[in-house]
Amino acid sequence: MEQTYSDRKQHQLVLQRITEVFEKPVEVGTFDSDDEQASIEIVKCQDSPFKGVTSYSTLGVYQCQNLLTADNRELNVEFMGICDSRNIWFDGLLSTCAFAMIKGKVRAHPYEVYKDIIPVYQPNIDMKHILLIPPFSLNRDLGVIETENRVITWLMLNPISEKEYDFMRENGWQKLIDAFVETNIDIYDVYRKSIF
Repeated sequence: MEQTYSDRKQHQLVLQRITEVFEKPVEVGTFDSDDEQASIEIVKCQDSPFKGVTSYSTLGVYQCQNLLTADNRELNVEFMGICDSRNIWFDGLLSTCAFAMIKGKVRAHPYEVYKDIIPVYQPNIDMKHILLIPPFSLNRDLGVIETENRVITWLMLNPISEKEYDFMRENGWQKLIDAFVETNIDIYDVYRKSIF
């Protein structure tokens, strides 16, 4: 499907914002879904926001309907995440979340949990699910991009374990975030142990 001028402009604005916030040269790669019915771009930036970690963002998920509005415009999202640079499958994780969204299987709201995403890549580690949270830890905020017909913002992938998910269901997301802060988890380590 041919992109309109408006589509190309929005794509350019999103990429420009990612590049500005990641503050270093970025690489853009394309991922295809397993059934080859969809593709998504993933932006990658090594040693951002500091040496030893890599920042990632999807590019194009904002085109998916999210059933949320802001000021009578569609509220659309991109996914982002930061992980230890030794990880070689985190970009795939973002693409899996993106394809779930593109295919209409999930919506993207703050503190929504995408279940059983991580075992697709690593079945034998404590982390199992993705908790979507407002981005943090970057040197600058990704913020929002406002266009005529939509508002675009970012949600960050935060891996959680089954027991952490159970705790959140019983106590709410704020108590889980508080527990993460209290135990000082390494948020960049997808291989970390569950705190419960």
